[in-house]
Amino acid sequence: MTSVKKGTQILLPEQPLDVLFFLKKGQVRLYRMTPQGKQFTTDILVDGNVFGETESFMLTDQQTYAEAMIDCYLCTMDKEKFENFIRTTPDVSIKLIQILTNRLKDTYDLSEKIALGDVRYRTIFLLLKMSEKSGQREKEWQSIKMKITHEDIATMVGSSRESISLLMSKLKKEGLLKKTIFGLSIKADEMKKMLTE
Repeated sequence: MTSVKKGTQILLPEQPLDVLFFLKKGQVRLYRMTPQGKQFTTDILVDGNVFGETESFMLTDQQTYAEAMIDCYLCTMDKEKFENFIRTTPDVSIKLIQILTNRLKDTYDLSEKIALGDVRYRTIFLLLKMSEKSGQREKEWQSIKMKITHEDIATMVGSSRESISLLMSKLKKEGLLKKTIFGLSIKADEMKKMLTE
């Protein structure tokens, strides 16, 4: 297991690695760069996730960057070790299929929301997804236990940090969002209802 400090670039397209990373503990941001040099966050991974690629198995692509958002602990595995590991531990194979299935579903869902919704709609959808991925329920509030900035949210929904900051303030005033010592909490049921209206 390797300790990785916050801000460390784990994956760089110009320095491809033929390994898979197992995120034991921490938070990793996957992102791509536009031709203009703007970052677009594609996913935020938390404990228990896998990313990277080998010749036979890809959980990211060759244009993806990975950055530690907080201090992390990672395990790495090359192609040969990974394939042997998969053969001898079917439970891991099932877990990887679940990870891939969830990522594919999230990608489809987010693509639809980006294409069809305004910034408010896309942001509410993203907050719900993050709360489902990392949060816990306490009465009507669902937590988002991720270290995430307004800039991170903006790059995920295709907006500016300023627009997201204004929207987050508005959601707080509407009683749909609150800041806690652990991160953010949302009124998930009300937000889900807003997406279906």
